[in-house]
Amino acid sequence: MKVIFFGTPQFAVPFLDHLEENDEIEIEAIVTQPDKPVGRKMEIAEPPVKKFAKEAGITVLQPEKIKDNPEFINLLKGLNPDFIVVIAYGAILPREILDIPKYDCINIHASLLPKYRGASPIQSALLNGDNKTGLSFMSLDENLDTGDIYLLKKFNIGKTDTSKSLSEKLSNFGAVMLPYILHDIKDGIFTPIPQDESLATYCHKISKTDALVNPKEEKTNDIYNKLRAFTPWPGIYMIFKNKRLKLLEMNIHNGREKINAGMLKNSDGKILLGTKDGTLEITKLQPEGKRPLSAKEFINGFLS
Repeated sequence: MKVIFFGTPQFAVPFLDHLEENDEIEIEAIVTQPDKPVGRKMEIAEPPVKKFAKEAGITVLQPEKIKDNPEFINLLKGLNPDFIVVIAYGAILPREILDIPKYDCINIHASLLPKYRGASPIQSALLNGDNKTGLSFMSLDENLDTGDIYLLKKFNIGKTDTSKSLSEKLSNFGAVMLPYILHDIKDGIFTPIPQDESLATYCHKISKTDALVNPKEEKTNDIYNKLRAFTPWPGIYMIFKNKRLKLLEMNIHNGREKINAGMLKNSDGKILLGTKDGTLEITKLQPEGKRPLSAKEFINGFLS
């Protein structure tokens, strides 16, 4: 089978890796977002999918736009793919691309669709304290995550899972399944089923503005889930002595001691943070302009 792969972040890399390793699949090209400046120094960085493809000797395409781009469309048509596989590419494909492959354009979305359509399904599941999520293997259409479903695979969410750990679990398992699913679609084993629109929910793209927490107004579980959802990016922080204080690691504190909401307190060598309805124990923090500190180091320097 000949495949064109659309993808950009690290989440997509294991899928590409397993396709590339399969002797019955030939990756004709990968399409990924253009290199972009990142970090404080705004240095130009290649997308993770591009880095993998270059090392594997796969042709890399990075069009500035994919819609109304006849040269790019004709190039894809000339590759005559059996499938186009799209995983976290970062843009909706137009109809003129969806019609190119012999069999279908396949997308893998990190939720149990139609729940959490959009850019942040993994973070949204963690933010809402869900104990289950999954992968949706679907046929792409021209709208946002509305295509017919070939297969749903459910996963349990661990109590300590973060967006990083959950993303790795989902991508690694889905990557193993993908070659077999392509073969089954080719052989007519799967029939796609329409989504139930009445159950559809949507999630927005995460930004740095989501990172601020206000313990006076937010509940214990909500702050803890926000840390899980926003690890490793963008992280979470609160305002302490008029400066940003990043909260890097924490646990829900079940002791009887009551802490005023929004207050950080040294309690026998532990840092306790009062919330709207309870208490968190903060075990690792990073004051603005400083390195990350353990609870003991923070107490000695800021709470003594």
